[in-house]
Amino acid sequence: MEWLVEKDYQVVSLATALDTFRTDYPLPPKTIVLSFDDGCRDNLTYAAPIVRRYGFAPIVFLCPDLFGQAEGKHRDFITPSPLLTRDEALELIQAGWAVGGHTRRHPRLVGHCTGEELDDEVGGCRVAIQHLLGYDAKIFAYPFGQFDAVVKQCVIRHGYEAACTTLGGFNTARTDRFELRRIVIRAGDDLREFHRKAQGAYDWLGYFKRRSLEKKILRQAESTS
Repeated sequence: MEWLVEKDYQVVSLATALDTFRTDYPLPPKTIVLSFDDGCRDNLTYAAPIVRRYGFAPIVFLCPDLFGQAEGKHRDFITPSPLLTRDEALELIQAGWAVGGHTRRHPRLVGHCTGEELDDEVGGCRVAIQHLLGYDAKIFAYPFGQFDAVVKQCVIRHGYEAACTTLGGFNTARTDRFELRRIVIRAGDDLREFHRKAQGAYDWLGYFKRRSLEKKILRQAESTS
């Protein structure tokens, strides 16, 4: 975070970035959004004090049915850290963090859920966050970054305004709002690797991932038409 400040990056909320895309005024080239998936407790204990020091406002994507769960395996999802409780999630909101939906229980959605299960995980997540936190989660993040045409349409149907993938690269006003790209920063990345990723060193990998996904979605559309 210190490096972002030193290198004159502008860190904005995801809502601000999306609102700017609706206008004719482009964001500055060195603009970054911070996002955290899953809602691990260390988002509160470690990340929150650091981002507060620099005045940054991240978004955290939560699975409300997993609030307060210990580290370990939860269906398809394995977390090395305990997950936020409801009260801890409220602390992040009070600290200025935004909240997004990440399904109720973090299952693999593509090819693993019936239509009813998909609606429950995607739409039920937004309803549960509203009920438990009093927060309208308008942005979704696909578990494991995986989605297809069916999953994407389900997210749209349940009133989300945008969705994040793990496809690499940068976003512009032309980027599909339900296929937002992100740069994945892993626990094992050192500061040099963080620099490289932030500066776009691996964006070419995202291009090939997107091409492969586009072909898959097109085949799905043709098979159902």
